[in-house]
Amino acid sequence: MVSHGFVLPTRGVVLSADDSLEQAARVQSEVIGLARRAEALGFDGVWAGDSVLAKPRLEPLSTLAAVAGATESVTLGTAVYLLQLRNPVHVAHQTATVDQVSGGRLALGVGVGVGEGVETEHDQLDVPYERRGALLDEGLEILAGLWDDEPVSVDGEFFELTDADIGIRPCGSPPPVFVASATFDPRDGFPPRIRDRIADRGDGWLPIGMSPEMYEGGIERAREIVDDAGRDAAGFDAAYYQDVMIAETEAEAIDQARDFLDRYYPSWGELSDDDIKRRGAFGPPSVVAEHLERYADAGVERFVTRFTAADQRDQLQRFADIVD
Repeated sequence: MVSHGFVLPTRGVVLSADDSLEQAARVQSEVIGLARRAEALGFDGVWAGDSVLAKPRLEPLSTLAAVAGATESVTLGTAVYLLQLRNPVHVAHQTATVDQVSGGRLALGVGVGVGEGVETEHDQLDVPYERRGALLDEGLEILAGLWDDEPVSVDGEFFELTDADIGIRPCGSPPPVFVASATFDPRDGFPPRIRDRIADRGDGWLPIGMSPEMYEGGIERAREIVDDAGRDAAGFDAAYYQDVMIAETEAEAIDQARDFLDRYYPSWGELSDDDIKRRGAFGPPSVVAEHLERYADAGVERFVTRFTAADQRDQLQRFADIVD
């Protein structure tokens, strides 16, 4: 059965508020409030994006901890978390805590980040940009160890630990790790580092910007990678991150999405209609419903949807009406 997750507007509240008091009010109404609303409408999950300096927003794990107290059952996911920008011992401590306070609802989508501003962000945080993939993978290894029952010793490229133990564990099973990806055709094979990340640590795949045909070939290959690694491919989660804008016409939806994306990513420059349409579904409800059906037929089991709109509440309701 297909499930649906809603990406919280944790950057939108930063962009739309004039001062910290207005920002705080918007956090309550447009982050915490919309998380509650998504759960009431039957969404399976709420997800938070990540950036420290390149695209300022609320910090995702502390946001999800707050959302945990306002909800009862939804998955609390990161889409996606830039683990390489932090010390993984701190991240293990934070994630285990969020998982504990939420009753085992955390899901960790991870990626390295792309686009203008990301390299500068790494430089300003004294993180080697060209080694960000290796940093992420070593961080995932440390997380897995610290989430387990025994103290951890690591003699890695970036970190050294001796009998390290954070003292708490995730609630039940460790949080599932979703491997994010973009900008390649998986039918031609996965880049080696993403392939190895899926083999070693992946509990699911979370790409963006792929045709249904690309996705179908990619999820089949990803599950082969998991199976070849000696893990259970049947439990590997087929997720897909997408942008959606529902409007009366496709032209109106694309224009509104362009305004949204221009504000979010000012360095991208002017986006064509095709650039926007590659990111998801834009148009009347019938167009969005057809899009969702095509991707579900291609194997998507979990949609993670960001609404490229100023009015998130309206889009949330309209989308729920489509998938109900």
